[in-house]
Amino acid sequence: MLENRGLSRLLETALGSEKNGQLRGRSVTCYIETAGYANERMEIRFDPDGTVTIVAGTHSHGQGHATTYAQMVAEWLGVSFETIRFIQGDTDKVPFGRGTYAARSSMNGGNALKAAADGIIAKARLMAAAMLEADPADIAYQAGQFRVQGTDRTLALVEVARSFFQAGGVTDQFGLGLEASGSYGTNAANYPNGCHVCEIEIDPETGLASIAQYTVVDDAGRVINPLICEGQVHGGLAQGIGQAMLEQIVYDGDSGQIVSASFMDYAMPRAIHLPNFVTEFVEVPCTTNPLGVKGIGEAGTIATPPAIINALLDALRPLGVTHIDMPATPANVWNAIRRGRPYPALAKGVSEITREHDTRFV
Repeated sequence: MLENRGLSRLLETALGSEKNGQLRGRSVTCYIETAGYANERMEIRFDPDGTVTIVAGTHSHGQGHATTYAQMVAEWLGVSFETIRFIQGDTDKVPFGRGTYAARSSMNGGNALKAAADGIIAKARLMAAAMLEADPADIAYQAGQFRVQGTDRTLALVEVARSFFQAGGVTDQFGLGLEASGSYGTNAANYPNGCHVCEIEIDPETGLASIAQYTVVDDAGRVINPLICEGQVHGGLAQGIGQAMLEQIVYDGDSGQIVSASFMDYAMPRAIHLPNFVTEFVEVPCTTNPLGVKGIGEAGTIATPPAIINALLDALRPLGVTHIDMPATPANVWNAIRRGRPYPALAKGVSEITREHDTRFV
């Protein structure tokens, strides 16, 4: 029954395209990648007023690290999100860092940050025990609060942190200031994966292709900030669409001079080229790192080019077109149509051709 409804929907959309003189194609493309590379160092320190500074070895150039890292630290240490300061990319202040690439920041940077947070809690536990006059083994920590087990005696981590800046007394025993660093390496890879479903319409008279629908389901492990993850997927989709349909480095055949060296000549994707994406996440926590995260920064780019090209070829298959090179510009698609089955073959009717090859989906 579901298969029949699926076929009816495919035929309905194909007939709708036919009424507009369009060809419609679709594809389903699954991907899997390896994410994370090398090790990373992160640092957390409390300031005397109880605010927190994150010193990041990774580097954000649009990925929202300042939000995601602060979100995690606020949860782990029970401090206010607004009191967290973020430092990156300054070699005077960041002792060591490897930057951002290979979808590694949430895994390597995030887990290094968790190690730093655990170090903060371990140091503060000793101070809290002294302040509460209890054995450190009897001090429990949860959600920013130290508690003497079996009692109602508690201290907030922020209050304990301020005590590390006293002029004497307990600081003579535990040291001045509260800070910790952590590192994490790619001891075991993680494998983001997902599925892209693409539907494309083609005007056979001009070769102009437009994306009718694009749906993505990603498994990025534990999703820390869904909005940021969705934005990274959208950016990756735009990049993949640009690669598949628009972008091309062109050189003059005689002189070797590049002729697409400016954005007046190099076709970058714009909003008009992008559909309303449908994106979903299926969270399957990674079992090889403490946070359960998988990379997401490159996920959108991986399956997009094959999804688009396969959908184009599906639309052009009735015309005998079995290959097209990227970018699938209107000129390239138009030439592919003319190299395929004679154009009058369309007289058979798109609906009849589509009905024939769409039985594959039943």
